Amino acid sequence: MKSTSVREQLLAHTLVLIQRRGYNGFSYRDLAELVGVKTSSIHYYFPTKDDLVLEAMRLYTASVSDRIHAIDPTLPLAEQACQFVKPLNATIELGNACVAGMLSAEVVTMPEQVRSLLQAHFQMNEGWLTRLLQRAEEERGCAGAVPPEALAKVIYGAVQNGIITARMSGSNDRFNAACDMLVGAVSTDPAAHHQSKRVEPEVAVV
Repeated sequence: MKSTSVREQLLAHTLVLIQRRGYNGFSYRDLAELVGVKTSSIHYYFPTKDDLVLEAMRLYTASVSDRIHAIDPTLPLAEQACQFVKPLNATIELGNACVAGMLSAEVVTMPEQVRSLLQAHFQMNEGWLTRLLQRAEEERGCAGAVPPEALAKVIYGAVQNGIITARMSGSNDRFNAACDMLVGAVSTDPAAHHQSKRVEPEVAVV
């Protein structure tokens, strides 16, 4: 069995710390204690915290990209939507938040490279959702009231909001509402689709 290198352990623990505390909520000392190394060892791999977080974000984005692009496109659209959000629900159950969501809240304190990665991360997720929503329109044979690209941004924003507020309220209701909105939006049943659109404004503003 391949052993995990110190560098890999540092990145893995960094991602967990970001999910739980955010960018400014942990130090190299915290990370050193988790991995069982000296802070000087961290500086050897990542001279600055910005270097560390930048590489962690690259790793996270690559992992999410691999996951969502591995979703079987031959599955029913609603099932693909469920597979998209299922890991995010697991994140909530662990009491964590999305890495991208946590970093976005503190982006003004981070370098431009991290900001660019965060923007690319959001665009990647919204792009995948856009294509799913476009397929739903094609299968229904009619366009929705909101263009797929705009609706994808609304839905992904609602999902991110649901993850964050779950930690505040202890309830998954906003996250579940966002997931229901997504599943309703990709439904190929015109009646179900129009019904889901009637509740979108309420979900979007919570």
